[in-house]
Amino acid sequence: MQLLAGFLLLVILLGCSDANQTYRVVFAADPLLVLLASAFIFSASTLIALSFYAILLSLGFKMNFLKCLGANFGGQLASDLTPGRIGYFVTPFILETVTGVPFESCLAATVVSGVIDFFLRALLAAGSTIYLMSATESISAAQWIVVLSTLLLASGSFLLMLSVWSKKSKVLILRLKRFKRLEGIIEQYMDKFETFQKEGARAKGSIGITAAFMCSASVLEAMALYLLSLSVRVNLSPVLFIFIHSLASSFTYVPLTIAGLGVQESALALSMHLFGVPLSHGLSVALLFRFFYTITDIIGIPSLAKFGYLKVIGKAEAGKR
Repeated sequence: MQLLAGFLLLVILLGCSDANQTYRVVFAADPLLVLLASAFIFSASTLIALSFYAILLSLGFKMNFLKCLGANFGGQLASDLTPGRIGYFVTPFILETVTGVPFESCLAATVVSGVIDFFLRALLAAGSTIYLMSATESISAAQWIVVLSTLLLASGSFLLMLSVWSKKSKVLILRLKRFKRLEGIIEQYMDKFETFQKEGARAKGSIGITAAFMCSASVLEAMALYLLSLSVRVNLSPVLFIFIHSLASSFTYVPLTIAGLGVQESALALSMHLFGVPLSHGLSVALLFRFFYTITDIIGIPSLAKFGYLKVIGKAEAGKR
């Protein structure tokens, strides 16, 4: 249903922007600039993988960086297929499978980077709202949606922070033992959760470099949007795309459609339209960005497939025993 809702939003957008004109703009895009933009998207994902690598190194684990890179792309591919990109949390399972690092450490690396990523995106989304409101009054009608998205990101960052660094989360989990159906599950995984929190506490020393990687990744994705806009002969300030990107990307975490399909494109096209860009050109940029972002994530198929294959084989062998 969410996938259908996303496609419906895209159909409505195409209808509003003149579908034929949008197709012409897309296929007339400068291939060199499009290729360069895709390289920027790939580089942004590489920086995210570097954040995992840096965190795991700080925890004392040495591994092949390419395996971290593959695991990150595998997690991103899973996030492309799930509401609110929640599938990205399969990443620690893939990391454990391809690197051999204990799951608790992989989970700590994923959550710590997630805390920083959500926090930075919330700040940028709030900043983009202020910037765009000062530039044009037309955005005022969508203020409540932007505020909701910003609050969602900030809440996500806060909840992840509590899970990894607060003792209150452990107290809350122990209280759930009052429910008999949960007692056995909690006792089974409590040791793992305590290990996860210990690893998270040790990972605090890598917050600075992780924040630098995450911030740089956001800038690279914004510059990819700028290059895509140039490819369809739209020339706006590159700084503007940092705000437009942060605003649009925050909508991908609203669990209305699969990975914000249709929602992100609407935000991108409408944000650019506020600055005089025709809807057909703004939507073209959004569609190109979605396409190449997803295409680069296909790199993660081998890691994702290896994880799935080993899990299936493991269950089969357990069943035989």
